[in-house]
Amino acid sequence: MAHRSGAEREVLVKEVDRLHTDGHIVLDRYTDPSGHWGPEGRAWVKRLDAETLRARWRSGLDAPPLEVLVETWRETETLFADFGHVHELAVVRTRLAGILRASGDLAGARELGDLARAAAHELGARPLLDELQAIGSAPAARAAETTATLTAREREIIGHVADGRTNGEIARMLFISAKTVSVHVSNILAKLDASGRTEAAAIARRRGMLD
Repeated sequence: MAHRSGAEREVLVKEVDRLHTDGHIVLDRYTDPSGHWGPEGRAWVKRLDAETLRARWRSGLDAPPLEVLVETWRETETLFADFGHVHELAVVRTRLAGILRASGDLAGARELGDLARAAAHELGARPLLDELQAIGSAPAARAAETTATLTAREREIIGHVADGRTNGEIARMLFISAKTVSVHVSNILAKLDASGRTEAAAIARRRGMLD
């Protein structure tokens, strides 16, 4: 979301807020009169709140304090573990791993990433594995690897990323599709074990990978 314009982020956050409001309207209308709400309902309601906070955090618009964001996602993880939904628990752990990684808690992020990855492999959930790669989460066994080597094309792209260019801008400059650029960027993040474009650029600069 960081690569979007301020206006685009405002539109997305408004849509997130609308969905959040609609979700709580449903909750108010269909909650059992006894006040009982089962484990599935509690898990998804908390997930709705957690995703809303995450959207605001990623957009930078009325972002919640980091401790509130992390605590809400921790509660979501607990509720999905209680509910017993393996795939959604892995999704929650993946999202929380990304938050922890971005906040500097690399050990916590790796622990959650490894749990999510194990479940994703067992389920054959390729999109989830791709998401783990995109946030820079790598198997623990890779932690001791030496400095990653980027291809010539990847070096070219990370140079443009470091200059603050979007995928669309890079695509037009290199006469390739934005999707191809996105794939290259994901590979770069994985190779550099970076949580995002800014961190990847910083690592590449520090390692002398930028021309």
